Amino acid sequence: MKVLVAPNSMKGSLNAFEFADVVEKAFFDVSSDFIVRKVPVADGGDFTGEVLCRALNAVPVEVEVKDPLGRLVQSKYAKIGQKAIIEMADASGIKLLRSNELNPMETSSFGTGQLIRAALKDGCTEILLGVGGSATVDGGLGMLAALGYKLIDEQGRMLEGKGGSLRFVKKIEPPALVENFTVNIICDVHNPLLGKNGAAAVFGPQKGATPEMVGELEAGLANWAGVLENQCGKDFSGVEGAGAAGGIVLPLLACCNAKIVPGAAFVLNQLNFQEHVNWADVVITGEGKLDGQTLCDKAPKAVADVAREQKKPVFAIGGTVTGEATDAFDGIFSMIPGPISLEEAMSRSGEMLYQFSFEFAKLIRAMRF
Repeated sequence: MKVLVAPNSMKGSLNAFEFADVVEKAFFDVSSDFIVRKVPVADGGDFTGEVLCRALNAVPVEVEVKDPLGRLVQSKYAKIGQKAIIEMADASGIKLLRSNELNPMETSSFGTGQLIRAALKDGCTEILLGVGGSATVDGGLGMLAALGYKLIDEQGRMLEGKGGSLRFVKKIEPPALVENFTVNIICDVHNPLLGKNGAAAVFGPQKGATPEMVGELEAGLANWAGVLENQCGKDFSGVEGAGAAGGIVLPLLACCNAKIVPGAAFVLNQLNFQEHVNWADVVITGEGKLDGQTLCDKAPKAVADVAREQKKPVFAIGGTVTGEATDAFDGIFSMIPGPISLEEAMSRSGEMLYQFSFEFAKLIRAMRF
């Protein structure tokens, strides 16, 4: 029996590759008759860059950049031909900060801009940018600063590219030579820039914003959107996805040849995913939380859609599971055996996934799909 294992990452615990490895081991421990093919997937969230890098056999290129608080760190992008794969989280991510360092008034996307600049100097003309896992709500000010743009306040002074500068920007001055490149922004959210579903209100608290900071960031992002509209002639603040990654999408749309691409569909297309499903008898996917949000262009739903098109049975494994996602799959299961704290669930995720997958493999073998 041919089993395709195509999970998304479990945020905060197993990444997609680890998830697939655990399921594969469980199936092989049940029977050597199983033929398992692992195709980890992503949707613009955590590990999107790594999924694309491995799938496309891109070559990693190490770069020293500034982290969200301006400290030097080793980061990377991946290159294939004239295409660069960049994961925002590798330079401007929450994973680079301790919990007591989270402060979106001070954090900056400068390091992400440094990665883009390094890729351009390396001859790349197309950027695939995964924007999940960021620590910033700076509207992309830091990124623009790293690309050579000057951020000017009302008195003509240059500003730092950070969240706290958003309220004070009055104009931007592009560099003398503006590089010609395209950006595909791989995104898994539909949030606009402003309002109750916007970058500050929804993502600010996740990145350390107090209620007062949320208000300041909202006002700052509104000011910044106005500056870009005045200089570029278009208002991108209402575009679906403009609020992703603390608003970094906004200046990319306004100042660069950029477009937002639905993350899951884009990644599956890059993976030639239909061919993998065509090979399989059974498809297994999953992520940390399977709920109503799973139906909103998340990777497991995209996997299920391809499987359903080819009339292949598809099952989803998650940690937290709610009823909203049930109809998208032929079966949806929680790997958690009973009441347990979130901390314990995260620390034991590999063990629990193995135990569930082992029992599930026995069921699959008995049913002989």
